[in-house]
Amino acid sequence: MAYANLCAIPFGKEQVVIAVSKSQLGGGHLGIGFHSAKNGPQVLHLEWHRKLRAHSIPMDLTTCWIASPLNIPSGASKAIVALARVVATRGPTINYGINFLAARGSFESNGTYKPPKGSDGLTCATFIVELLRAGRVDLVKSADWKAHTANTDWANIVCTSLANTPSVDQAHVDAVRQNINGLRMRPFEVAGAASLDSKRWPAEFDDVQGPAQRVADQLDQVYRTSISVV
Repeated sequence: MAYANLCAIPFGKEQVVIAVSKSQLGGGHLGIGFHSAKNGPQVLHLEWHRKLRAHSIPMDLTTCWIASPLNIPSGASKAIVALARVVATRGPTINYGINFLAARGSFESNGTYKPPKGSDGLTCATFIVELLRAGRVDLVKSADWKAHTANTDWANIVCTSLANTPSVDQAHVDAVRQNINGLRMRPFEVAGAASLDSKRWPAEFDDVQGPAQRVADQLDQVYRTSISVV
């Protein structure tokens, strides 16, 4: 499905949407849209190290987001809405980390964040992947993901940014640096996987590259024309 301006997409209380915005680190930024129990529609995302955010739509949005409903059965959708509500309410402390293989199973089925042994944390993209996994939606085939030299450059930028963040201790920076291996799950790739027919999930790396580029192009188009960007 095509992505469009998040503020212009109506979605029901039992639906979730995959939302994408710009990122200073490149590759986009990922969130999930849902209806909270009291505050209406929100977008939940891991903004940075230990900064889990839930913004009301549209009043709290300070940049352009595009989104598309996740095409899953109503029962699965209800379960993920419930998970998103629990996680948004509890606001768990989530480190920013790049080892998505070690992070598999980070959320329990009741929404508790319990990083596996060896996990250095999550990115905005793997936060969504793991939240969906807890709701039994296995979106991407992460075990066969492909490495790229550009991802090493990105990971080094992440480590530098973490080192320059006052709340991050050196031990965490060192742990993340040890996990630099050229693997990265880009937000656009996850959004591209979400746009595929669910019969193709878990999606493989090669299958999401074309959809990922289309999502990036759609974001550029909406970003240029949106009056919500400030």
